[in-house]
Amino acid sequence: MSDDVQGAAFPFRIDAATGRVAMASGRDKIRQNVRLVLSTRIGERPMLRDFGTRIPALAHDPNDDVMADLLQNQARQALLQWEPRILVTAMQLEQQEGEARLRLNYVHTTEPLADLLLLPLS
Repeated sequence: MSDDVQGAAFPFRIDAATGRVAMASGRDKIRQNVRLVLSTRIGERPMLRDFGTRIPALAHDPNDDVMADLLQNQARQALLQWEPRILVTAMQLEQQEGEARLRLNYVHTTEPLADLLLLPLS
């Protein structure tokens, strides 16, 4: 069940109502984990050097079909490795002048819930 997933919210923040670390659970936490995986550079985490993806390093590459293929492959590989609670069903890169957005459709592996995430990459 996706309701069993819980942890610190991303981005990290303090809950103003409680004064404690803000928490997230369920679908929100999985969605936050997908964003975290795709926005973390490989090597950025000292104790987990393989965590993340090379997507942030593509920010200055030409916005063309080659970059689109690289980006989609990087996202697919990173999510397979680091977020096993989802299965990517469709991925599309929306490219505009100076901007790229990844449209990610996925289902939760523990229950038949579909979700969509639109992630700006520039």
